Amino acid sequence: MTTDSLIDTTAPSTTTTTTPETIWYLAYGSNMDPKVFSGRRKIQPLESLVVTVPNYWLSFDIGGIPYVEPCFASILKMDHSRMHQKEYALEVHSRTMHGREFVWDESHSEHPQRSYPPVLQGVAHKITLRDWQLVIQSEGGWGHDVPTGYNQIQVDCVRRGSKEKLRAFVLESRPVSVKTHCQPSARYKNLLTAGAAHHHLDTSYQEYLANIVPYECTGVRSKVARVLFALINAPMILLFAGIVLRNKGKPTSILGCLVIDKSGRISAAIHDYMMAPIFGSGRCSSPQQQVLTRMRIQAALKMPLSEQERQTCREVEADKEPGVLKAAEKVVESVAE
Repeated sequence: MTTDSLIDTTAPSTTTTTTPETIWYLAYGSNMDPKVFSGRRKIQPLESLVVTVPNYWLSFDIGGIPYVEPCFASILKMDHSRMHQKEYALEVHSRTMHGREFVWDESHSEHPQRSYPPVLQGVAHKITLRDWQLVIQSEGGWGHDVPTGYNQIQVDCVRRGSKEKLRAFVLESRPVSVKTHCQPSARYKNLLTAGAAHHHLDTSYQEYLANIVPYECTGVRSKVARVLFALINAPMILLFAGIVLRNKGKPTSILGCLVIDKSGRISAAIHDYMMAPIFGSGRCSSPQQQVLTRMRIQAALKMPLSEQERQTCREVEADKEPGVLKAAEKVVESVAE
């Protein structure tokens, strides 16, 4: 992708503009958290604005590493013509709110809006073109035409508290990467809730993020599956990590992208056709565990805690995984966050 292709050369329809050397990048996932964006990515935004993104939802449907980091965040465009269809509501639920109870009550006064997630909110970062390339490098897609990873698209955003509009670049999961019925890890959820709290996103949206039901690897079968999956995929994970570390801060070659793409698809196939039928899904908890997790989250949210105390609780929750997983998480946390 050339530099010229990153700059919007069409006549601007917004009041917030950029210079030829900068763009607006919409962060909706872990890059809302300054510990990730400025700390790990080493990107210092020139300006950051809280925005809403009409016609889009936050989704958790880009496949990660089963049993460890089941999925990562993406965005899902609304189809307003299908909002009154239960089948569509179930489809959206499977990509945005899996783990939560599905609600569909045609007699309710707020039907069907209450069956869907809130409109997407995020943080628009004004960054240089060089930093945008670092975002692409760290998040996937890598600027090459490979089937998996993220596409680079533009969306219209509205600055919170005003009618001011801006057009931002954003990353959206490619169809081959989409996996439904996934739950993010507690670690990944913590990054989103911490970032939302730091930038003071709307209270209702923060509550929505706080009620995300994370994946939990419980039971002997799931824990055995996690170890086996890590052992089977160790060569691919090491290869993936080597390519990422070697190319940190510079474009990944098309050969490296193809290797990452193929290894990721092989790993997904091992889970889908070998591990999941025997040991259960590594992308979501059992229905019984989902209920228990929901109950625990709701009880915790009712406790009268300060934001600092809530942050401590989030960190404790995210740190519950056994030490054996820390190494695997280190491999993925610096890339597809």
